[in-house]
Amino acid sequence: MTVIGAVVASAALSIAAAGTASAYAPILSGNTELVLFGSGTHVSSATVHSIPDLQGPAEYEFIYSATTSPTKTFTMICGGSSTGGSCSHKFSVNATYAKGIGIKSCGQIKRVSSGQTYGTPCKKW
Repeated sequence: MTVIGAVVASAALSIAAAGTASAYAPILSGNTELVLFGSGTHVSSATVHSIPDLQGPAEYEFIYSATTSPTKTFTMICGGSSTGGSCSHKFSVNATYAKGIGIKSCGQIKRVSSGQTYGTPCKKW
């Protein structure tokens, strides 16, 4: 392999590797945004966060669910930040979803003390 061939092959590998962790378009519902990361129908991770920052500080439950996967939850105290963005959680997902058969991936934020839900954005596969 020539030096030029090695450079071209290296650049192609870099581009291919960079393409595997792209974000899908964010999905917004109420004050909750879901951002999925992956490629094709594979989801490597999902971030659930509030827009704008929630009132607080208070205890909130972050939820990621999909039709064909177990529900994941994470509870934390957040909100009331003067800069915003303190209410966010990233879930590791590592799942591939089939298209066209009604599978949905959803995110949700719920205030623990009142049970109030701040939106449930979903992506239909």
